[in-house]
Amino acid sequence: MKKITTFLILVTSYFLAAQCSYDESCTISPAFPNICPMQLPDATAGEFYSTDLTFWMPTQFEAEGFEVELTELAVSQIAGFPIGLDVELSNPSMVFYPSESEFGCASVSGVPFSAGDYVITVYVVANVTVAAVGFEIAYPTEFNLFLTVNPGSGGNNSFTYSPTNGCEDLEVVFEALVESEDFDVEYNWDFGNGNFSYSQSSTQIFEESGDYNVTLTTNLTTNEIILENFSISDVSVDCYGGDFEEYCWDLWLIGSGCWSDPDLYLKIFDANNNLIYQTGGIGSGEYITGTSASWSNINLSLINPPYTVEIWDTEAWDILDGLEDLIGIPLDVQVSDDDLLGTYEINLEDGNHSFSSGCSSGNYSISSSVVPVSTITNSETISVFDVPEVNTLLIEGEYSVYVELDNITSYQWFLDGSPLDGATESSFDVEISGTYHVEFITENGCFGMSVPLYVVKCADYNPNIISLGFSLSSSIDELLYSYNWFFNDSPFGSGSSVSVSSEGYYYFIMNDESGCSWTSETIFYQPPPSDTDNDGINDEFDDDLDGDGIVNSEDDDVDGDGIPDEIDDDIDGDGIDNDNDDSISGYLALENINIYEFNVFPNPSNGIINISFPNLVSEKLVNIEIIDLSGQLLFNNTSMTKKITLDISKLPPAYYILKLNIDDNQIYKRIYIN
Repeated sequence: MKKITTFLILVTSYFLAAQCSYDESCTISPAFPNICPMQLPDATAGEFYSTDLTFWMPTQFEAEGFEVELTELAVSQIAGFPIGLDVELSNPSMVFYPSESEFGCASVSGVPFSAGDYVITVYVVANVTVAAVGFEIAYPTEFNLFLTVNPGSGGNNSFTYSPTNGCEDLEVVFEALVESEDFDVEYNWDFGNGNFSYSQSSTQIFEESGDYNVTLTTNLTTNEIILENFSISDVSVDCYGGDFEEYCWDLWLIGSGCWSDPDLYLKIFDANNNLIYQTGGIGSGEYITGTSASWSNINLSLINPPYTVEIWDTEAWDILDGLEDLIGIPLDVQVSDDDLLGTYEINLEDGNHSFSSGCSSGNYSISSSVVPVSTITNSETISVFDVPEVNTLLIEGEYSVYVELDNITSYQWFLDGSPLDGATESSFDVEISGTYHVEFITENGCFGMSVPLYVVKCADYNPNIISLGFSLSSSIDELLYSYNWFFNDSPFGSGSSVSVSSEGYYYFIMNDESGCSWTSETIFYQPPPSDTDNDGINDEFDDDLDGDGIVNSEDDDVDGDGIPDEIDDDIDGDGIDNDNDDSISGYLALENINIYEFNVFPNPSNGIINISFPNLVSEKLVNIEIIDLSGQLLFNNTSMTKKITLDISKLPPAYYILKLNIDDNQIYKRIYIN
């Protein structure tokens, strides 16, 4: 079906095929063409609207004192509907024939955008025949309809946006909905964030929290084209001459000429071939006699192009005009048909234009201007929610990390970037050192995370030393830690285990990368006794070290390694160089052996210690003293050297000096009570 709208709104307005119905009560008396209803039902902005119009076209009625017969009614245009509404006629040709049906209809539907009172004008051209004389006349007329669009209860019909709210750095896509096939559309966006746009669509970033008022003003304009004037400068006698009304001659002696000039008038037709203008008025019969003519102040709005102008020479004889006026009956006499002197398509560009053909020539003037049609303004508020910036806090004494936040719906704690199972509260108890942060979601759906915090928590370790043969090891053997060993308070080695051979006090300090430090217990290490020949006698007391049946003092190869003692750097084969070995059994002279050397075990101890003298052959009286590191005497007792057991468990844990006075010798050892 043919659409008679001046625009088409996409997305928000949809139109149905005009399956309209007419109202047979749409008649008036006396009979005359009519449209019902004149006052259309009220519409509401933003809501779908639908109604029907009825055209009543009586076949006979009275017009300007004459009984006429309506043969055809053509709708040339409908203007003034609010943006968003469309009209479709029941007849796709826009031409109605009363002889077929005196009723026609149109469907009005769509979604009006703006509230207000509107005047809708329906322009029609009625072709009628004057019954008395049989003359056909094109009779233009117009009807005004009235429509009120009430304000809507809310919503927005001119643009969409998504999402409607969100969190900081919110990205929102905007799309204007109003489009037009017939008008120019201008979009003016104000996004409330300092940005503006003139495009139909736009994407905006709202970086900070707050409420943003977004406004779109949509301006619809048209380029109104006006035919201001029209002039005929010349017409050819070859095209109008020869009729009875303009009889022409070309005689010898008399010459050539015509007894009358042409009677000029114009007809203008729109794109639908409807006659919309005739000089003097449609059906008036007015003309200008002459081979040139001018009409100023035509001021015809050209809104349904293309347009065609026809130049005519009427052959209606008006010599009886006076009698016509007297009796009120048209008495024009027309002997021959009107002459068509040219058909031209009007150039709608602004300015002066000329036309010319073999029958006529002249010029006309076109002016154009931008005319506002409608302005639609809509606003929406976009809420952008805050994403809290928070620090990860630590309760030092309790080793608990937490955040201070309100209106949070969920938490998830992370250690060194990995989520912690079950850590879904506002706080978390730290078990090991590492970097902690929490990710959270607010009640508005905003995602955030706290500033990571590195927390040092040292494990509750009490590392011990494991002694095995000639090696000492940490009871905690982890690659996460570094180890530094000490022998008699001097740096000795590194690693979780070390090789040892010398008697003395050993301990280690264990560190991790977080700065935590643990100190092990201190032990007194004594190398295990050696039995080179496996005869069950300790090498220190064995007078036949290699078991070859030759006492050491007479054996020139004490350890039986095949190297004569005189050139062997390790005579007893215990792995210690002779110069540093105090137990070269059978090699050193007896007078060079320290018979007062003694052993203390266990050391460290819980306060019960044993003292033995491996080199003494006979018992001796020994005075025993315990002295603290400040030199104060804490214990004094006398005993025989055979077997000595002391109970000093009442002393507090610390290092002490054990002093033995035997014969005229004084010997010392450091002990540790734990």
